[in-house]
Amino acid sequence: MSLELIISALLWMTFAVIVSQATSILLMWWLGLPPGKLSEEIAEVQNPAVGACFFIVSLAASIFISIMASAGFSPDPSFIEGAFWIIGGLVVAAAYTAILFSIAYRFMRPKKGESLYHYMRREIIDEQNVALAFFLGGLSITPFVAVVFQLI
Repeated sequence: MSLELIISALLWMTFAVIVSQATSILLMWWLGLPPGKLSEEIAEVQNPAVGACFFIVSLAASIFISIMASAGFSPDPSFIEGAFWIIGGLVVAAAYTAILFSIAYRFMRPKKGESLYHYMRREIIDEQNVALAFFLGGLSITPFVAVVFQLI
C-alpha cells in the first residue's frame, strides 16, 4: 500500500463530496430555491420534498463520480491490508460527514447556545423534521459511497 494510493483515494473522495453537494445545491437553485433559502426551507418549512431531492441527487452524483474514479475491482488484499482500508475508510468517511454536518449546522440557524448534537436531536427526534433527516442523509451518503468505490 503506497502513500500515492492513499492520497489518490482521499482526493477522489474529496472531489466526490464537493461535486455531489454542489450539484445538489445547484439543482435546488435551478428549481427556484437559492442557496440562502435552502436552510429556511429545510429547518423552518420542513419541506420533505426538498430534503428528499437533495438526498437523491447527492446519492446519484456520488455513485456516478465514484464509479468514474474507481480503478475497478482489484484482487482481494491480505486480511491486514483489507482491514486497514476498511477501518481507515470508515474513519475518513465519518470525519467528512462530521465536517459536512458542522458546515450545515452553521447555515441552519440553530437556537442560541444549541450544540450540533442538540440541534439534530431536536429537529429530527422532537420535531420529526423529515427534510433535515434527508438533507443530512444526503450529506453523509456521499463520503461513504466514495469510500466503498475507493475500496474496490
